[in-house]
Amino acid sequence: MKKIREASNKESIAIVSLILVSFILGFVVFKIDGIIMLSIGAIIAGVFANYLGHSWENIANSISLKVKEAIPAILILLSIGILVGCWMVGGTIPMMIYYGLKVVNPNYLYLTAFLVSIFISISTGTSWGTVGTIGVALIGVAVGLGAPLPIVAGAIISGAYFGDKMSPLSDTTNMSALAAKADLYKHIKQMTVTTVPAFFISCIVYYILGKNLGTASAIDSVIYSDMLSDLSNNFQFSFLLLLPPTIVIIGAITKKPTVPVLLFSSAVAMLLGFLVQNASISDVFMAAKSGYNASVIKSGVNFSQEVLKLLNRGGAASMFEGAIYVVVAFSFGGILSLTNCLNLALKNIMKPLKSVSSVCIAAGFSATTIVSIAQNSYISYFLVSDIFSKKFNDLKLKEENLSRILEDFVTVLEGLMPWTISGIYMSITLGVSALDFAPYAVFNWSCTLLSILYALTYKSIGKWAFAYKSPSEIEEENLEKYEEIIKEQVEGI
Repeated sequence: MKKIREASNKESIAIVSLILVSFILGFVVFKIDGIIMLSIGAIIAGVFANYLGHSWENIANSISLKVKEAIPAILILLSIGILVGCWMVGGTIPMMIYYGLKVVNPNYLYLTAFLVSIFISISTGTSWGTVGTIGVALIGVAVGLGAPLPIVAGAIISGAYFGDKMSPLSDTTNMSALAAKADLYKHIKQMTVTTVPAFFISCIVYYILGKNLGTASAIDSVIYSDMLSDLSNNFQFSFLLLLPPTIVIIGAITKKPTVPVLLFSSAVAMLLGFLVQNASISDVFMAAKSGYNASVIKSGVNFSQEVLKLLNRGGAASMFEGAIYVVVAFSFGGILSLTNCLNLALKNIMKPLKSVSSVCIAAGFSATTIVSIAQNSYISYFLVSDIFSKKFNDLKLKEENLSRILEDFVTVLEGLMPWTISGIYMSITLGVSALDFAPYAVFNWSCTLLSILYALTYKSIGKWAFAYKSPSEIEEENLEKYEEIIKEQVEGI
């Protein structure tokens, strides 16, 4: 058997660089499909693993272990697909679109999309759930108003990630704090230094863009009136249709398991489709499996093309491509973790770092690099925390500084990358390419840019943005370490 060895420092940096360059060329330059590019990355990592002495059995086992971690993400994807189809057949999303069209002033459409998404994401703690529910409805409103979908999608995603970043119910908020060993609420408080300014920047940008939309008379009145009449004539609206989203919000607040809550909400929506919308049993189950099909369920009705484009969506089948993406992405991550090249490459990069600026920026970009390759924010949180926590401690920076940087460089950026699981989900769910909506996700990239600004100006502008350890805290930590050493020595005797 071939002897397994660890990669050298130069080999690790070379392989990580090769994969990154291939991703940039494939995704940005040649516009190659994400599944193909992830497969190419997996092949590069696999060849390197074999070069290090790993057999195919080792590689396959690593892939299997990693894909097991993907099951929750796949279940959520399929559940969201079912939920969208059921909310359609039940009339929940059509009602949201109808009243959204009625009440939303087109001058404030982008700002409204941003603020509504914040409310839902803060309440639920999930960017995926926000985009998959209210986000879909807001896209429908945008179609009716004739607004550019990339801008609306950017506003929705900005609001969705506000809550994903700040809500104590969010998994990323909790995991980033846990990885950095920071207190959850100190972590949330520390994040306000980038989140609050980014919020106001976003509000200003979306307001200005909305005013331009209104003055440009971008609303197509024919499309607008056709959508209102099609929706009101073919769906029965009732306060009962608010039950499905209410179930999702209550489930999130009470921290119930995501998938069961989504499926329960879907079941209630199916019942509403049968009782309120007069759909047949086969229609509601078809919507759950294959998505809502207005031409079949509402046969004989001549819907406008814009309404058909909006309504004919959802179903578990609509998420199959996304599920394949997840499997391929996690397979790639499994092979990469086997080589340990990411860890080795980063450790060499951080050796010369000594200032607050260099350490914070290096930690941020390292975290972004890891999530862009490994497809998993948790991996990025824990790996970067493991590598950089001592550097932060040496600079007398509190743990919440590191956890805040992880959120500013991972949580908000992951959904803007076309090849990541989050980026794929956002694109598929909203029907807008990630490359198209990314420039308009103002909140997301504002958080990152502000974090970089604070790091570069930590002695002036950014001084207030960091939490430093007091002399008493440092003394207390040193005392605890001393007591641990003494305890270990006594136990050894």
